[in-house]
Amino acid sequence: MPTAAIKEPPAYLREARVEAGFVSRGTAATRVPFSPETIGRHERGDIELTPDDIVTYAECYNAPDILPRYCAGCPVGKKMGKTVTDRELPHATLRIRRLIAEGQGVANRLEEIAFDGVIDASERAEFEKALAFLRKLEEGINDIMLIGLESGRAAPGATGTTQRK
Repeated sequence: MPTAAIKEPPAYLREARVEAGFVSRGTAATRVPFSPETIGRHERGDIELTPDDIVTYAECYNAPDILPRYCAGCPVGKKMGKTVTDRELPHATLRIRRLIAEGQGVANRLEEIAFDGVIDASERAEFEKALAFLRKLEEGINDIMLIGLESGRAAPGATGTTQRK
């Protein structure tokens, strides 16, 4: 007998609602074009969120930071290796600095691989390493972007505390 996968509810959605000042789903329904029951089902993960739903929530809650959180969990985002991590600003900045320094060497190697326009068998492993590096760089960029998207709040780490866990 097949078993259903247990789906983790999107905690960021409830957090965004509360941070927007809607302590109940009923009050949120005055701004969001969904019933309190639908909002609850979305928050519990009982029904699938669509991209349009998440855009609506982001706009109504004035919380654009939920967009990359959703994308990290959608099938396309998972397949592409998208991640979103709440990091304190100093840590995220230092990580980007280190990755940028490492990036020049990776760019040089990619240029060598691309010289003849073909990735041959002897270059495949190095090319895969370069792709892994680019994914780490993208994660670092996403971490910084998430800090910038958090509307109406100080950037995590700006006051010595993080806003989200």
